[in-house]
Amino acid sequence: MGALTTTRTRLLIVLCFAVAGYGLYTAATGWYRNSQLENDRTAAEQRVRALEEEKAYLEAVRAYVASDAYVEQQARRQLGYARDGETVFVVSSPPVEQGREQSGSWWQRLFPR
Repeated sequence: MGALTTTRTRLLIVLCFAVAGYGLYTAATGWYRNSQLENDRTAAEQRVRALEEEKAYLEAVRAYVASDAYVEQQARRQLGYARDGETVFVVSSPPVEQGREQSGSWWQRLFPR
């Protein structure tokens, strides 16, 4: 009977270690998944904030473009209009370098911050 009890005890110990190992594995993978989800959530929140800032900027640009001040500015710049009593000056700039790439979206170049 002694050998049978020792074998059962060893089997029980091995079984307990297996259950404990599985529990530790499950806890570790759960912690890792939660950590990854938290990182993804933080990155998504930062992206949302950046997009909200860009949206606010674009809405401000849209409001400015719809204003009378912008229409007058463009009439003066592109068409050379002037009010009575004003003198128009034309300033020429140096030529643009060939092959030079411009960065940013067209509205960011048109309306720098």
